[in-house]
Amino acid sequence: MKHDNPPADFARPKTSYRKLYVFQKTEAIYDLTYFFLKGHINQSDRTYDQMLQAARSGKQNIVEGRSDAATSAEIEIRLYGVARGSLHELLNDYLDYMRTRGIPVWEVPHPRVKKLRQVCRSHNDSVYYMAFASRLNDEELTNMIITLIYQAISMLSKMIDLVKADFLKKGGIKEQMFHARIKYRNNNS
Repeated sequence: MKHDNPPADFARPKTSYRKLYVFQKTEAIYDLTYFFLKGHINQSDRTYDQMLQAARSGKQNIVEGRSDAATSAEIEIRLYGVARGSLHELLNDYLDYMRTRGIPVWEVPHPRVKKLRQVCRSHNDSVYYMAFASRLNDEELTNMIITLIYQAISMLSKMIDLVKADFLKKGGIKEQMFHARIKYRNNNS
């Protein structure tokens, strides 16, 4: 006896990357890095291109990872890992910039750390940061950017853990396709 079967519940696209807070945060990091580089690093300096590419890679690998998420947890995890690695590279470049210029990195005893972390946790939109970036001094700007980078790295680590957990629960695409086919056969026999 034939039954109407709903579409199989595998290979469905996940929500848009644009809705991911980590993507929004990395887009802000990219825009702020572009702004920072224009005012602080000579365009002919190799660091300029490396920092811009690391910021871009942090953002773009989230786009690609999310786009491939429906069909491959392995690729999704790998691309989120590449994004995280690129952000670590960018973070190190900012820390080098700060160290070589004697700019202090704000740590827990600093009076502005708690508020800065809260602001960066509460806002992911690039427009928010770009509205006041030009009014910040080097110390404020670089500390804000590295705070955003630390948060994005943490978010990517959590996303990787979620993808791993989802894989353990649901299996990979081949496994899901096999189970859907068996279910279809059983319902249509």
